[in-house]
Amino acid sequence: MQLKTKLFIALLSLSGLALLLSTYWSLPLDLTLLGVAGLGVFTYLAVRYPEWFLVSAIFAPQWKSSWIFRPVAHLGDLTLIMLLCLVGGIVWRTMMWFGRLGYEEIRSLFSRQMSQILAFLVFAALVAVSYSYTSAPDYGGAKLMRFLLIGTLLFLSPFFIFFTEDDFRRFARLFVGFSALTAVQLITSLESRSQDAEGDITRIGAGWLMGMAILILLFYPLSSNRNRQRLMVVGLLPLFIGGLMASAARGPMVAVAIASLFGMAVLIKEGQLRVTTAMFMLFFLVFGLGGAYLVLRQTDLGKYTAKAGELEVLFTQGSSSGSAGKRVDFYRATIAALPNQPLMGTGIGSWSEFYFGNDQRNYPHNLFLEITFEEGIVGLIAFLALLTLVGISIFRMVGASRSHFIVLGLLVLYCLIISLFSGDLDDNRLLWLWMGVTLSICRLVQFRVSAMRSMQQAMRRPQYDPAGPVNAPAFSRHLASERYSIGKKDQEWREKFVF
Repeated sequence: MQLKTKLFIALLSLSGLALLLSTYWSLPLDLTLLGVAGLGVFTYLAVRYPEWFLVSAIFAPQWKSSWIFRPVAHLGDLTLIMLLCLVGGIVWRTMMWFGRLGYEEIRSLFSRQMSQILAFLVFAALVAVSYSYTSAPDYGGAKLMRFLLIGTLLFLSPFFIFFTEDDFRRFARLFVGFSALTAVQLITSLESRSQDAEGDITRIGAGWLMGMAILILLFYPLSSNRNRQRLMVVGLLPLFIGGLMASAARGPMVAVAIASLFGMAVLIKEGQLRVTTAMFMLFFLVFGLGGAYLVLRQTDLGKYTAKAGELEVLFTQGSSSGSAGKRVDFYRATIAALPNQPLMGTGIGSWSEFYFGNDQRNYPHNLFLEITFEEGIVGLIAFLALLTLVGISIFRMVGASRSHFIVLGLLVLYCLIISLFSGDLDDNRLLWLWMGVTLSICRLVQFRVSAMRSMQQAMRRPQYDPAGPVNAPAFSRHLASERYSIGKKDQEWREKFVF
């Protein structure tokens, strides 16, 4: 019996059981049918396309307070639900591998990426050990659990999802689509957020996502059709720029500018991008950011006007009395305190106890300083070793793919730049995600390179010399059997692991 048939029978059995239970407890039939349909859709997506839940988990923190999801808020945290569905899909695939894949195939699943994975696990182990001597067990424990569970899942899950470029392109399209919805929500809710007398209008997490969407749109072909790709850039880039400005998050603005300039410089150097095209892209990006800033700056939106004024003072005078100025104080105090416990640090979450004297969620808004203070030089070395190994993989992958996947290196760089301004070990979870995605694509590129080398070696065999008239027919038959597209070979690779 085929696996698809077994899955279909299992879904039918669950549906029948749900209908029996609804009859027994006198539940409304329409709600029961809706629940059964939802269960079927969720199960199908988890088994066939778990990247849906990976993207949903990324965007859930920005949407779980929206009125659309308020009716299901009592069922649990939306991010946790999406992550559980993602885990379900990965567990299903792993279970199906037993008895079906050999040692070499399982080994190729993490081909040439074991050093990077080991470096991440060593760093995670050092963070876990630091909890044993932290002075902030509550905040430190919460941050540790979220980093170990969510961060590790985001780092490792791409290895079980991205087997072909189609998988990654589908993920990138989903990411851009969710980003477009988030950008619309950011822009339309700006007035209500600005007039709220209680909270801060800044949406840092949403700003991070807008910057990532801009980089994907500019540096990765979401469509093989050039005209369609241009239409997407022209249509979506202003929306993402407006959403980025509406988020009032300064770190993503700086990071996306630096990453874009770096990416354009690399593409120009390798002859993949014309200087005129790069200048047009840069002008469009700068003009869009500046135009959106001026439009929103001149509107009477209360707190947004004040936030924009703080940004203007920061760029013109080099200092600010707002959150940027406070973070400079954080950095100075943290650097001055580093010699107290230089080797192993003072434990995860202990910075809050050091600076504010309480066991609550506070951090220095700089990931490198946070790791050095809480995990010491040992933890910083482990983190830098991880970054170095990932950087080497990116360098090799970009060279082998002729900069086709340069966007992944830019996204890792983007996350690192943002980590200098904002977030803690848990908030910067998207750094672990893009590292995992990058390493899984490095595996794909390495597989493609190996396949091309095998084909080239076969074509060089002397018995298939096309110059000799006697061997010409044999050579043609050999080419017919050996010549295949990369897409077909990718599909064969995917069928080994996906059902």
